Amino acid sequence: MTTLRNGHKPRRPRWAPVVNTLEIAINGAAKIDRKDVNELLSAVQEAFKSLREGVATQRQWSILAGCMDVAKAIERQGVVRGLHEHLDSADAALQAIYKRARKVDGWKPTALHFYELDAVREFVNLYAFRLRKLSRAEFDQVVKTATIQIRSNGGKVAVIRMVSGVAA
Repeated sequence: MTTLRNGHKPRRPRWAPVVNTLEIAINGAAKIDRKDVNELLSAVQEAFKSLREGVATQRQWSILAGCMDVAKAIERQGVVRGLHEHLDSADAALQAIYKRARKVDGWKPTALHFYELDAVREFVNLYAFRLRKLSRAEFDQVVKTATIQIRSNGGKVAVIRMVSGVAA
């Protein structure tokens, strides 16, 4: 490499320049593909169906609990706000279900009380509504926030599906 008149090497940029910033901005502002949303929601609906029927595994319960963390992150981010009372009641219902299912060693599926069923059903419907309103960039941010929150509380993060490069 040649040297400049002052004896130093020419400056080289650290980062490769971004080719098309407009394309990146449009991609981040676009809504999540309907196919991806439907695939994520099908896993949530299946977990809720098993929970409602009283045959849910701990993994299915954890899918709903993880979605609760994502919904709370959406609430904190401010994309869709004003639903924290519904989230709190559904979270309390999920915690009560967890405590009953873990009374014995391991996991034993348990029946739901009516108010728990109602709270979790309402949560699943609101989660679907909120998920459809998010852009890709917003979704990526709330999933990262929820993942950090879960790990900071000592939990483990399970991947349902990769959406736009982020585990959901």
